[in-house]
Amino acid sequence: MLDQDTALALMTIADEASARVAFMGDRHQLPAVGRGGVLDHAVRWTRPESTVSLETVRRFADPEYRDLTLRMRTGEAEDTVFDTLLARGGIVIHASDVERIASLAEHGAGGETVIAAKLEDVAALNAAIQDRRRSDRPEGSASPVAYGRTDAIHLGDRIATRQNDRDLDVANRDTWTVVGSRTRGELEVQGKRGTRTLPISYVLDHVELAYATTVHGAQGDTVDRAHLALNDTTGAAATYVAMTRGRHSNTAHLVADSVDSARAQWTSAFARDRADLGPEAARDQALADIERYGPMPTPRPVRRKDYERFSPSPGSDRGPSIGR
Repeated sequence: MLDQDTALALMTIADEASARVAFMGDRHQLPAVGRGGVLDHAVRWTRPESTVSLETVRRFADPEYRDLTLRMRTGEAEDTVFDTLLARGGIVIHASDVERIASLAEHGAGGETVIAAKLEDVAALNAAIQDRRRSDRPEGSASPVAYGRTDAIHLGDRIATRQNDRDLDVANRDTWTVVGSRTRGELEVQGKRGTRTLPISYVLDHVELAYATTVHGAQGDTVDRAHLALNDTTGAAATYVAMTRGRHSNTAHLVADSVDSARAQWTSAFARDRADLGPEAARDQALADIERYGPMPTPRPVRRKDYERFSPSPGSDRGPSIGR
């Protein structure tokens, strides 16, 4: 997801420090928010012996699912992939969004990773998972100990820090468990790198619940089990990323009134928002679209008599009269 401007700044610093930089990534995953194509530039300008292409999938123990992920990566045979996932239990169809949120809240409360494409969906899922966890733990029904930038925070909650802070030794998207609070509104949190104390100013502006995450937040993670809330804004790259986070299982949750409707949602997702695969891929896609839909007709040049036909007469207070 590295954009060109940030990459240029990084390479400038590396040159000044005589450091080497290794770029890693999968161009079929989510692209940069800004100008992308950094991996393409790196491959083009790096010596061939300095470029390595990874071809073997090692995350998944199940060979059938490993093969399915490669087909999702390129958007190949979406219908067949959907039917195979449905038979394996990798597709769950819900009658309503309320039922889907309830199901995902159960998975999230059990410690499984829940992913959605939009921030508002992540916020709704975070709140639902928090409520489910507190209902399972009577001791968790106490009042909040703090308020983050969007959420009330309770003891035992899983939170994320969303701003790098060298003094606090926390980074963006680090995850923590709230283990205590202080009278001044500070939070004591514990994570993989130890215990930290977060001041109230940081909590208010840069802390949020971390039971659910966006696809951008999940990219790069490896977890045991992952669940995706797929909707009409989820694109191909996002679906591929979300459905490849879990070692043991990955499940897409759709709201539909039939299997056919769910299948149509799945195939539509793989037709949207393809990843940044470089100029050659963009050219091939444009040629394929022209072949499928036909070239755009050349607009007819506007002639003077056409202009006069739709313009009011000099001195007239009437507007244009079509066909006069």
